[in-house]
Amino acid sequence: MKRGLSLAGLIWAAMSSTQVRADQTLIQTCYQPMALPEVLQGLDGNDQRIRIFSDHVMLQGSQQAVFSGHVQILHKDTLLQAANARYTPGLQNLVADGGIEYFSNALYVSSRFFEANLASNEATLGQAKYQFVAQAGRGEAAALTASEQALSLDKALFTTCPEQDNSWALHAEHISIAADSGWGEAHHAVFRIKDIPVFYLPYLTFPVDDQRKTGVLIPKIGSSQRLGVELEVPYYINLAENYDLTLSPRYMSKRGTQLKSQFRYLTEQHQGLMQLEYLRNDSDKPAGFGERYLGHLSHRSDFSSNWRGYIDFTDVSDSAYLTELGSDYNSQSDTQLYREASLSYFGEQVHSHLKVQGFEILGNYDKAYQALPQLSLASAKPIALGDMLQASWYSQYAHFRNDQAFYTATDRLHLAPTLRLPFVTPAFEMTAETSLLYTYYQQQSLSTLTEEQSEVTRALPKVRLHARLNLEREYDWFGEQALQTFEPQVQYLYIPYRDQSKIGLYDTTRLQDDYYGLFRQNRFSGLDRINEANQLTVGWTTRFYDNTENELFRFSLGQIFFLKEPELTDDLLTQDLTSTESMLASEMVWHWYRRWYVSSALQYDIDSKRLIKSNASVDYRGSENTLLQLNHRYSRAVSGVEIQQLGLIGAVPIKQNWQLIASYYRDVKNHRMIDANVGLQYESCCWAVRFVARRQVRADFDVAIDNLNQLARLDSGFSLQFVFKGFGDKAGFGVSDMLSNGIFSYRRPYLLTN
Repeated sequence: MKRGLSLAGLIWAAMSSTQVRADQTLIQTCYQPMALPEVLQGLDGNDQRIRIFSDHVMLQGSQQAVFSGHVQILHKDTLLQAANARYTPGLQNLVADGGIEYFSNALYVSSRFFEANLASNEATLGQAKYQFVAQAGRGEAAALTASEQALSLDKALFTTCPEQDNSWALHAEHISIAADSGWGEAHHAVFRIKDIPVFYLPYLTFPVDDQRKTGVLIPKIGSSQRLGVELEVPYYINLAENYDLTLSPRYMSKRGTQLKSQFRYLTEQHQGLMQLEYLRNDSDKPAGFGERYLGHLSHRSDFSSNWRGYIDFTDVSDSAYLTELGSDYNSQSDTQLYREASLSYFGEQVHSHLKVQGFEILGNYDKAYQALPQLSLASAKPIALGDMLQASWYSQYAHFRNDQAFYTATDRLHLAPTLRLPFVTPAFEMTAETSLLYTYYQQQSLSTLTEEQSEVTRALPKVRLHARLNLEREYDWFGEQALQTFEPQVQYLYIPYRDQSKIGLYDTTRLQDDYYGLFRQNRFSGLDRINEANQLTVGWTTRFYDNTENELFRFSLGQIFFLKEPELTDDLLTQDLTSTESMLASEMVWHWYRRWYVSSALQYDIDSKRLIKSNASVDYRGSENTLLQLNHRYSRAVSGVEIQQLGLIGAVPIKQNWQLIASYYRDVKNHRMIDANVGLQYESCCWAVRFVARRQVRADFDVAIDNLNQLARLDSGFSLQFVFKGFGDKAGFGVSDMLSNGIFSYRRPYLLTN
């Protein structure tokens, strides 16, 4: 039988707001969404009527209607099922009993009885059990009362664990949730693990949507030789909708108590982060050492579609701060702190970039130059000169300062107009271009300078011809149809020799000579050095694709042929260029078999018959939680020191819910371990625990790199982390996060394009 009744804003909307925020990233195998009755699929959420279906109905005059036998009450997109129901029109009272089941798209509730007052839009369910439909989260309540204003639960329980799993639960004497606030309040709350009370809170607030709330976050516990026993307790302060503050007292038994703070803000045009770490007195340092601190600012402004601003600034009290205390925003192996403030304009005709830039070099090393300021102007797009000829231009002015260098201040002006003639087809590309590189320096020093030293002009013509061919054919790849491409390319580059010994080094250093670096037009960053070139570079790349266009194999090989011997100079930056004048470079990535990958890259000097640099790795990527990598890296000269390292990284599930992760790096040349990590993790559907032990070389910037292998000390430590899903933050509890521990993190090789 069907009865049509009018009711606005019944309590189902309030009941659906009871979702305590649980783990949104729960693995599918942990929690399967509930199967809802099919009748819910045809309901309209805007339908304000109440429809009652039952096997039998008895009308007791005009006083009461009694329904029995498979009673279904439909309202909007919700369903209430009961054995019996009674409706009293005079009192506008609806009562159901005999076992209640309530369904919505978000919530399922089973209860002993249901009573609703339609006049006040209030309902009560007794002995209720609730469960979220699409996510983990369930609970119980002796009484559940819902109205348009709020939801109340007496003697309530909440957990994200599956049925019959009592790993953890939050018990509360009373829980109330305001309908529009997005927050719930729990009174006399007890957190239990395996029914054992762990801690008691007389008052607790929690979110029921994506809003944030002031409160204590998950603590961090650890120990190391550098810091001793470590305990960090973050306290989150929600200042406003678009900015917040986190204060984190950090106790270190060997160092003292440090205060860490993080302030974040976000507006329509601006976003950023400010961090301050402060330790008033380091117990491990001698008296009078002073305060230790780290300050960090990262800011970005999008003033309009054309104007952008950016700031990145980090400062520390001393060079050993990062290696001894660590930081959330800088690695312990960082050797310098980058500082920049910039303002950029992207127009239709001109791009401009104004910035001030500096580096703080950590340790006992020479101070770096600061650019105060640097202004770059360039054409936004090629300027057409006829049907094919194009023109472009680039200019830069910079003022450098370094009070500790020989040249204490320098003004540099650089102009680079270019003419380009491109010819592009699907199978063939060729570009001919010529440029004039003009640079003017005005250098100052505390010493007396000659006119040739104070004012230096450098003018260099540059000619470049580059051609590339794209060929492909069908090929048999171990019995399967495949596609092979062959992409040869050749480049001629001419730049005459100029004596640049009277020019200081302000923002210039050598670049990597890998396969892609063979085709660079300059082997230096910055503008203070432009390499001489009368050379021909030849290279080619071949790729194999399967019949579904997945790239299976890629190999590149190239070499520079010098048509004229470069001039020998005394310049420290260029004097070893002749040793790599016949550089051969290659790179290979091979999807070897199913989940196995092989990658390698090398740079070889043919004339001296010496290997300059190489790296190789064998990877097995079985799944997100299963991987193995064996890698080797070699470099003939890193700051004048030969480096050869062997590494092994693995992540293996050892049992249901258990994960073992380990990494080991060894210095082959000096026969010693430099970094090792072992992690064991247990993760169930509702809680997780992780233990990580580590031992690694302690960086010391006051020791010269050639003595570091003999004098470096090892540091050992461990960390322990708990997460209760739905009650704490699960972020950073994956395999990739564990592999980021230590000096060396897991690095995937250049990926195939699939």
